[in-house]
This record gives sequence, C-alpha cells and structure tokens, in this order.
Amino acid sequence: MKIFRDRFKISSNNHFSNKPKRGMTLVELLVSLVILMIVLGAVYSILNLQQTKSVQVTRTTVLQTDAQVAFTLIKWDLLLAGLGYPFEQQDALQLTNAGGGVTLKAVGLGFEMNHSQWSYLLDDVAGTILPVRRWNDSLANFQVGDTVMLMSEVRGPMYYDLIVVGVDTFTYYDPIWSRPTRALRLHITGPISARAGLMVFTRNADTYYNGLNYTLAGDTLMRGNEPLLTNIEAIQFRYGIDTDGDGIVDFWGNQNNPPFNANYQSKWAVSFTMVVASEGMAGYNYRHDSVTIENNPPYTYLLNPQQKRRKRAILSSIVYPQNLQPEE
Repeated sequence: MKIFRDRFKISSNNHFSNKPKRGMTLVELLVSLVILMIVLGAVYSILNLQQTKSVQVTRTTVLQTDAQVAFTLIKWDLLLAGLGYPFEQQDALQLTNAGGGVTLKAVGLGFEMNHSQWSYLLDDVAGTILPVRRWNDSLANFQVGDTVMLMSEVRGPMYYDLIVVGVDTFTYYDPIWSRPTRALRLHITGPISARAGLMVFTRNADTYYNGLNYTLAGDTLMRGNEPLLTNIEAIQFRYGIDTDGDGIVDFWGNQNNPPFNANYQSKWAVSFTMVVASEGMAGYNYRHDSVTIENNPPYTYLLNPQQKRRKRAILSSIVYPQNLQPEE
C-alpha cells in the first residue's frame, strides 16, 4: 500500500503541477520582429530587383526587335531606289542634311511594292493594246483605272501616264516555240510603239516625282510624313564610289550632291548606321562620353548624364542599289 501511495504521489506531481511556464520576454519578441523585418526586407529587395531587371530586359528586347524590323525596311527601300526611274536622271538617291537623311525616288519602294504592279510586253506593240504577262496572284496584275508607264531598254521612260481603260485575259503563244503563257491585254488611252520585252509599271506618284524622305525629328525616325520608329538617337547615311573602275568602292562621302560619277557611271553603294537607345536604366552607365558612327567622315555626338543611363543598339549596313548601278 505504501508503494502505491508513493507512485501516486509522483504521478500527481508530474501531471497536475500548477507551476506557470516561462514564455518570451518583450526584448526577445522585439528582437524576433526585427529579424523578421530584415528577412522580409531582403526578400522584397531581391524580388524588386528581379522585377526591375526583368522589365528592363523585356523593354530592351522589344526595342531591339522593333529596331531590326525598321532596319530591314530601310534596307529594302534603299535596294529598290531607282526602280522604274529614268536612268539618265541623277536624283534617284540623294543625301540630305550632310548625311543625316536621304531622299529616294522610284515607281515604288519597300512599302509601296505591293501596290506597284509590274510586268513586261510579250510582243511588239503599235497601237493601244499592251499584251503583258499575267501573274498567278490576281492582286499583282494590272487593273482598270491604273496609271502605267513604259520603260526603254536603257531604263528611260518612253511613255508616261497611260491610263488602263480595259483588261482582258488570254493565253499568249510564243511565235517560235508556241509555248502558252498567261497574259493580259491592257487597253490604254493613247497609241504607243514599243518592242517586246520592255517593262511596264504602275507607280506611286508621290514617291516617283517628289521622292521619299528619311529624316530624324527629335528621337523619331520619319519615313515621309509617317513615323517609322521612336527612340532613335542618331542616323547617318554615306555614299561610296568606285573611282578607279576596278569594281571596288574606294571613296566614301556625305555630300548632299555627290560627284557626277556617283550615279550610273561607276559602281556605288550606300552605307547607313542607326543608333537605337533604350529608356534610362537604374544601375547602368554608358562607359563613354560620346558616340561615333560612320567613318567617312565620322559623325560624333556627346552624351549628357541622362543619356549615359541608356543602353544602345547600333545597326549598320552597306547596300548596293541594283537599279542605280552602271550598265554592263
């Protein structure tokens, strides 16, 4: 019995004690809160930094993608300069503002080519009906109401402002081999006399007569009267000439009016460089105080402290406009 009472006493002391347990003191609670705030602050700073970097990378990627698209479109415009334009005229491509811009003339440039139809005469013409090649895509063919022009073998205009008043489809058979070819009969407003094989164009009248200007307005690159791309910090054009006739361009310049042999008499090229700048970025500082583009002659501009916070993509290319090269 004594042993049982002793065991019951021990058990009672272990399970039914009313002695209060010790908790956290105020100092310990404050220290814990401070540590928690530090940890949460560090996590927030890391997440905020990652978010900022992510936004910067996204903006830079979009900016560079837009710049590449605009860059490609400019190259197409330069390549198509002089298309269907009189060979003997010297203003199909002219620099402006000492290389800060360029003016292009053609029946249609990169943006207009879907609206500038072309074809060629399948047979000799002496009258008001032009037999021309018909394309599979109906949108690429001439339509009633189109204004067309005819170019000679030496790329000179033979006839201007011929209005298409009727269009018939037919199959043309080669007189030698009797091979069938899809064809159109264009009924025009005036009689002409021309040989088979000559080119027939529609044209963008404004681009053909006035030319299309690339200019920089503030940080916006303008194509004619329309903005092409923003955040352009600088753009420069240069022309190059083969001065000794060896087929290699060996002279570069930025005069608004190139020398007489720049067009058609010697091989020549156009070089252009475009600088695209991002928005100001936290934690970034451009390592130079100026930017230099093109080398003939070089074009240099200074950067202020705000401009040095921007990242830059510099795109450059040399184009040989095929329509403006000398005749073989």
